[in-house]
Amino acid sequence: MAPNEGRPAKASKAQRTVLIGLIVIVVLIVAAYAGMHYTSRPQFCTSCHEIAPQVASWQTGPHKDVECLSCHAAPGNLGYIVRKVSSYKELYLHFTNQVPAKLEWTPHIDACLYCHSGKDSAYPNAKNITLAPGSAPNAPPISHQPMISGNVSCISCHGNVGHSSSTASQ
Repeated sequence: MAPNEGRPAKASKAQRTVLIGLIVIVVLIVAAYAGMHYTSRPQFCTSCHEIAPQVASWQTGPHKDVECLSCHAAPGNLGYIVRKVSSYKELYLHFTNQVPAKLEWTPHIDACLYCHSGKDSAYPNAKNITLAPGSAPNAPPISHQPMISGNVSCISCHGNVGHSSSTASQ
């Protein structure tokens, strides 16, 4: 009988290294995913960020149950990741004490359309601006088709929906 017969073959050093590497990669991916979601919470941002007034006004508005990045990032995983990566600039400005007196934000109109055209299953009761007025409980009171066709920015009429007027432009 051969010396190793009946026993499992011992993994080579290269196989162990690959296995350990794969485990490390999986742990890093899970940690990055959890970290991105944890740092997307308004409570995290206001702990050391200058957006406390905006969060306070958001908490009393009609979008208080909508996550920040649902509006402040392009829809989808890629939009989420791009926004999270771009937040490093905000961290730099915060930690170097270079935060501008007036905070600017970039509206993501495609995020408005994603949710308010019924595509985002997370918010099934959101007003669906593609519906004819009065055709369903979640239909808007007026037709939005001219605005959609004309590529009119949602914030031209709804600029203070997410935040009160005193903080929307800060």
